[in-house]
Amino acid sequence: MVRNISHLGLGQVASTALGIVLIAVIGRALEPAQLGIFYLVFAISSFVNVIVDWGQSIYLVREMARGRIDEPELIGSALLTRVATNVFSSAIAIIIALALGYDGQVVALMLLAMAAGVPVAALFMPLDCSFRAKDRMDIDAFANIVGKAITLVATAIALHFGGGLTEVILMQGVGNISTLLAGIIAAQRLGIAVKPPVMKTLRELVRHGAPIAAFSLVVASQPFLEILLLSALAGPAVVGWYGASRNIFGVVTSPALILLGATFPELSRTSLSLPDFRRTIDATERVLCLAAAFSSSALYLFADHIVAIIYGHGRFEETAAILRVSAIFIPLLFFTFLWASVLSAVGRNKALAVVSMVRIAVFAALSWLLIGYWQQRFGNGGIALVIIAGVAEIPAMIAYLALLPRGAVGSATALNVVRACIASLCTVAPLSMLQPLELWYLTPLFAALFVLIAMVTRLILPSDVRLAIEVVRNGVLAPRVAKSTPDGSPR
Repeated sequence: MVRNISHLGLGQVASTALGIVLIAVIGRALEPAQLGIFYLVFAISSFVNVIVDWGQSIYLVREMARGRIDEPELIGSALLTRVATNVFSSAIAIIIALALGYDGQVVALMLLAMAAGVPVAALFMPLDCSFRAKDRMDIDAFANIVGKAITLVATAIALHFGGGLTEVILMQGVGNISTLLAGIIAAQRLGIAVKPPVMKTLRELVRHGAPIAAFSLVVASQPFLEILLLSALAGPAVVGWYGASRNIFGVVTSPALILLGATFPELSRTSLSLPDFRRTIDATERVLCLAAAFSSSALYLFADHIVAIIYGHGRFEETAAILRVSAIFIPLLFFTFLWASVLSAVGRNKALAVVSMVRIAVFAALSWLLIGYWQQRFGNGGIALVIIAGVAEIPAMIAYLALLPRGAVGSATALNVVRACIASLCTVAPLSMLQPLELWYLTPLFAALFVLIAMVTRLILPSDVRLAIEVVRNGVLAPRVAKSTPDGSPR
């Protein structure tokens, strides 16, 4: 799990850096109106690609991690369903664009974006699920970094020679093809086989993927709903503040998603044995508590500095206010992620979908009632949206806990939550009194104080420090080599 987390973490850092440079290159070459169309096209295509996935990114990893002997048939069947649903999803994307009143140019670019996404969304993902199931997160990270790097270089060249929005989208396809080629080469080296689809397996993927897809569609619909509600009830300026905050918030919450992505194969394997399952949950939960306490404290203290660095001084102060309120709900959000991942590992996806739909309904109703009032009273409806979203997570988390297998969560969970709260509060309280403090002084003070309190509260254990040293010294990040038994056969 340490190796998986490390590879995904390093991959995320590299991908984020490449993504920032790519956005800077595109943003300096395109007009603001063109850039708006670019984001719109990929927002809609990302939403409809949930249909293309149809829950397979979770279901395939779970089943392959359990050692299914029909893995080649699973991959072949997944490839067929993904290509077929890509055609259907393209039609849905066109309908959405036309329903929102966009012209033929947007529709054409939407089709181009869907076609450019085929190498990854339809063809690479089944192979990637096999990599993840085999705990080869290094391949996942490498293939994605290759794709991002090729996309950046190809886009820069296309724009240098006078290309526009169409060429930018085409270069996304070039990068996706590079990701697919890297995945194919890795699959051949690992001996991953692909066999023709089987009707029984096709039915299995459609049937078992449906609840996961429903859950994913509900989750993917929330960002659209948030923007629609803010546009109607608060105005375009607030939408801008809120959108800017979500870009930063996505980076802050990525450690939880990396952790859960790295541990999901192990959760899937151990879900068949309650004692092992509980130990895996406890280990994951303690690391997640540490990440939640650190992320929440850092975002609260550094919100103003982060916004000023990215968007400039004196332009997005209200974005910093939204981020500080968001920081309060980070621990709750992280634990919702955890319990949803655990329930996915045991196959309770229908229940996940139902809880998510109820949560979205509560969120929408409260938002419709309260955002306008908050906007009139305080001038920033985005803060109300964050509070409502956080409050809606509370009953969802309670429902998730009730759905967990009996005995899966022990007393250590509650103790780690208390430790995380103490570490966060004891870090934020004294440093808040020193504000405003220059970033160069605040950063080392924050790091030193947080680590000290986390060690005192035993949120960080001595064994964690030893493990970190082992990672650096003994090459835990290096690819695994097959071990042999005394008779020379592979083990």
